[in-house]
Amino acid sequence: MRQNALRWAWLVLGLLLVAPAVHGQEREPVRIGIIYTNTGPLAQLGIDMRDGNLLYWNQAGNRAGGRRVEILLESTGTNKPDEGLTKARKLVERDRVHILTGVLETPVAYALASYVNEKKVPLMINIAGADGLSQKQRSEYVFRSSFSNSQASHPLGEWAYRQGYRKMVLLASDFAAGHEHIGGVARTFVAAGGQVIQEIYPPLGAPDFAPYLAQIRRDADVVAVAIFGADAMRVVNQYAEFGLKGKIPMIGKGGVTDEAFLEKMGDAALGIVVAFNWSAALDTPENRRFREAFESRYKRPVSLTAESGYVGAQMIAKALEGVKGDVENLDALLTALKRIDVDAPRGKVRLDGFHNPLQSVYMLRTERKDGVLQNTPIASYSNTSQFWTWTPDAFMAMPSYLELKGKWAK
Repeated sequence: MRQNALRWAWLVLGLLLVAPAVHGQEREPVRIGIIYTNTGPLAQLGIDMRDGNLLYWNQAGNRAGGRRVEILLESTGTNKPDEGLTKARKLVERDRVHILTGVLETPVAYALASYVNEKKVPLMINIAGADGLSQKQRSEYVFRSSFSNSQASHPLGEWAYRQGYRKMVLLASDFAAGHEHIGGVARTFVAAGGQVIQEIYPPLGAPDFAPYLAQIRRDADVVAVAIFGADAMRVVNQYAEFGLKGKIPMIGKGGVTDEAFLEKMGDAALGIVVAFNWSAALDTPENRRFREAFESRYKRPVSLTAESGYVGAQMIAKALEGVKGDVENLDALLTALKRIDVDAPRGKVRLDGFHNPLQSVYMLRTERKDGVLQNTPIASYSNTSQFWTWTPDAFMAMPSYLELKGKWAK
């Protein structure tokens, strides 16, 4: 009897000692897979997007909602939809990530959409502004921290008309994002009373823009540009070398004078006006802290894709806090993602009913201040919707910008 009592005593003591450890055992980490571009003409944009994500999670101690966060990285070449899909499958089916994020290019985002729908995996797109994915092809599983491609284009077209421009040339990279970015400028410029007189579409990664610049009609009032990454650096420099700077103003989307390349453009970039939702020159406490942290950690200028990557991570963290880390409760996680609002470096951001940000759009002029080039805000459009002044139904009833390529010029 005494031996049995001792045996039970030791058993109870053992359970008491083990129970707190079992009870306090941390759940497995939330696994987040980042797909980013690291080769080709858009490589720097992808690397900055990745590093914006990593900066946020480093600041957060790789935790959210009371749970550890593990980041898994997969890279692709520029504009490789098949490669992006392969990397997504690896992250979801082998690495068992709970959330996908990153994604720089519109064609890659379109390729991933049906896959994440099938697998029921949330995708927080950081950059790829594929219009359709937050419009006619919207999904319960696809969210965006950046913009729809034509979102900032709409105010730019209207702004251009108000400057007195009446005849516009479109110059855009010949892929889906280029067509959507430039299409928004064309639609609102024409709606205001302007005329598109020419459309020019160089291939993505064009080594020399001289043949395309030579085509620009000299009776144009303005050239609207949607070209990005290393391509933008070449086109801005060659525009000046070709003698067009100072004769026909260049305007464009934010990536044309991206801070990642701005100093390399030099004086060729001076005076260019672009439309975007962020600039390193925005003077807010959140933006100053973000800019200083990024440049201190990575020893290079902060960029628009870095900010969108940072905000994407910020949004995911906010959703994880909302579900107290219970990422396995998919319905609750999706609801938390839909209700996101954050104080981002660019300003306050919340999502519309189509999972795309409602946010300010800024007109930014490249200037030199204290010897450094910057994109200075000169005008702003607050709470800008991807549908501009149209209702969602009215906007989506119109032809898409992919369909309108080649049909603007009259």
